[in-house]
Amino acid sequence: MKKSNLRSVLFRWLLPALLALQLSACASAGSDGLAPEGQIPVSISAVAHYGKGIGISEFYVNGRMSGHQYSGWGSSGESCCMNIPWTSGKPSMTVTVRWKTYRTTFKEERWHEATVPVHFAVPPGDGDGLKVHFMPGHRVEVWYAREGTGSPNYPGPAYPVAPAPDYVPLADEAPAPVQGK
Repeated sequence: MKKSNLRSVLFRWLLPALLALQLSACASAGSDGLAPEGQIPVSISAVAHYGKGIGISEFYVNGRMSGHQYSGWGSSGESCCMNIPWTSGKPSMTVTVRWKTYRTTFKEERWHEATVPVHFAVPPGDGDGLKVHFMPGHRVEVWYAREGTGSPNYPGPAYPVAPAPDYVPLADEAPAPVQGK
């Protein structure tokens, strides 16, 4: 098969099929195969603001695994899903995020957990899914907005742009090993 024909098959059939599969997984986020009444399923993605030398090996939102193996700088892409309240205004909602970090230059893994508010920039149904931002100091912010994280109009933390800074350990963490020794 020629390269142009293969590309055509991918864009016409495979990508739409994968998108439909992801959306159907979101739609089955409820136990009966549908989102519970008064709720809407949304995708979840992660954006790491830690820097280089650290990564996120896995994370959970409200106990559901949302992703794994991310570098400490940039985006994860989207994963699936959780339900949020379907309202005409901005709901008040908190989520519990649990995540494990690993240091890339030596063996150090740590679990972190935070219960934080979801920042709704638009009503449910008008947004681009939940964006979980892993911030320096092992803080976390969760945003729901119409714009994606790379947009200049995105209301949450600015998207990390290269080059990534070195990760700065907190006082209770092992310092970075000295290079060349």
